[in-house]
Amino acid sequence: MATPQATVGILSIGQMGLGIAKLLVAHDYRVLTNVANRSQATQERAQNAQLGLVSTDVELVAKCDYILSIVPPRDAVATAGRVMDALNSTPAPRSSSSLLYYLDLNAISPATVGTIAEAFDRSPQKVLFVDGGIIGGPPVLSADSSTWTRPGIPLSGPHPLQEAPLRGAHLASTLNSEYIGARIGSASGLKCCFAALSKGMTALAIQSFSTAASLDVLPHLQSYLRHYNPRGAEAAERGIVGCPQKAYRWVEEMNQIGQCFSEDGGWAEQAQVFRQIAGVYEGLATVVERRGGTEGMGNLDGAIGALQEGLKVKKRSRRLSIEELEQDDR
Repeated sequence: MATPQATVGILSIGQMGLGIAKLLVAHDYRVLTNVANRSQATQERAQNAQLGLVSTDVELVAKCDYILSIVPPRDAVATAGRVMDALNSTPAPRSSSSLLYYLDLNAISPATVGTIAEAFDRSPQKVLFVDGGIIGGPPVLSADSSTWTRPGIPLSGPHPLQEAPLRGAHLASTLNSEYIGARIGSASGLKCCFAALSKGMTALAIQSFSTAASLDVLPHLQSYLRHYNPRGAEAAERGIVGCPQKAYRWVEEMNQIGQCFSEDGGWAEQAQVFRQIAGVYEGLATVVERRGGTEGMGNLDGAIGALQEGLKVKKRSRRLSIEELEQDDR
């Protein structure tokens, strides 16, 4: 007898979600997503990727065996709430005997993921919660369509994905996942520790390169880096060019890392440095929004130039605010 086909719901179809959806479709999974209130371009991307489209969360939870939450960190709690509301709607969209796995793959702290897990535990409808994170870029099919480059997905919690009765082991393998333990928060904490190094270094590079440019010494900084730290130079430049379109997502991720390091790492107020790093990405996201996108920021000079323009605008705004306050005092 053939193994039944599993149905996976993905919320939402951004760059990472779409990549994972394509990976699963290529491995014979039925993939659904709710594109209600999403742009026409998003709906077309989903259709072109051969995804099934539903119009409500209730329909999504009724039809899926697994739901993968892959959203900006700021939306993780709200997305889980949407799924819980759909599950507890009347009439019940699922039978009491059917199993639904919810994989939270968002870049959030162990404390935040613990809050979500507890909410699912209190839900009248049975949900098996899996803590997770995504380390690396979206899945990409090779030019000859023979192999996939996949991110790593650490998972944790009392319900190992590989033990799920409906293609669990196959799904765990297809996602390139690794089960790291029964504790909720282990996987999300690991993601925080990894992202602190990669995205934290990019934030430092943004400040270093933009300051060097303001001092008219950026070419000299690059020269010294390439001589004494060539790998660091390459990583810094690649990070600066690659982050503008993602900066808005990384603002809350840095706040979540700070919470993780403060509470789980024991660094207390010293972990507040990540609030400042979040501010770097918030400033970059503001520049992208003001420019209407990342056009012209596809190389190092363009990215740094746009940042400098944004910092000048911020400086002028701050100066005007001070002058307004002084005027009020007169």
